[in-house]
Amino acid sequence: EKGSVALARRDIPGKEGKQFVPQENIAIRVQDLLVEIQANMLAQATVFRDANIHDVTNYDELREVVLAGGWARGWWAGSGEDEARIKDDLAATIRCFPFDQPGGNGVCLFTGQPANQVAIFARAY
Repeated sequence: EKGSVALARRDIPGKEGKQFVPQENIAIRVQDLLVEIQANMLAQATVFRDANIHDVTNYDELREVVLAGGWARGWWAGSGEDEARIKDDLAATIRCFPFDQPGGNGVCLFTGQPANQVAIFARAY
């Protein structure tokens, strides 16, 4: 009756995320709002991801981070069998090998051997 539509954003909970928009402008406002929401959700996810990735240099550190629910990033030169042992012990696996690899080489967090790539370990949710 008032000629407006209620919009509730999923990225801003509660009253702060609710707004009323006139019906005549709804299509344009929704398009703009979707772009804004996507950018905000990406920013929130990026902050969350970065806050939960921890650099590790050995198995004890990997264990501590993973058991606390974080993601562990470290040098990796292990085999499939090595990853299987980590999975059996911690229920964690390699989630990815980041595209943005550091230069040079490091020491594998599991085997202690020279490593030329970094992996991120975590538990599945």
